[in-house]
Amino acid sequence: MDARQTRSLLLTLLEDSTVAWQEDAGLVRFRVAREGMVWEMACRCEAGQILCYGRYPFAAPDRGVCLERCSRINSRAESGAMFLPRDGHPVFRTTARMDDPYGARHRLIRALEYNAAVIARFWGQLSGR
Repeated sequence: MDARQTRSLLLTLLEDSTVAWQEDAGLVRFRVAREGMVWEMACRCEAGQILCYGRYPFAAPDRGVCLERCSRINSRAESGAMFLPRDGHPVFRTTARMDDPYGARHRLIRALEYNAAVIARFWGQLSGR
């Protein structure tokens, strides 16, 4: 699938789920809410894959501690990676491979759901609570 097709698949999934989204700097952005937590998800549609970035709404209170916790989370995650950009807002990235159009929607849903599960699971550890 080319980038146009992966974008179309993502937008169709979001519209079918009645999720409000916007496009900004080549990313499709939308908000996710789970158990009282709200954060932003941004997806980059490329040829053959969609990269999903779940971004916490808060900056980590202590960069060194947060980097250590990101490393610990990465050792427990079955896929994806937690990292800490310069702005201090932790991010978890997953990838949905779009090489097979028949399973693409399922892989995209799995990548988005897994991303949200990791963000929610480790919320307290990264917020400093």
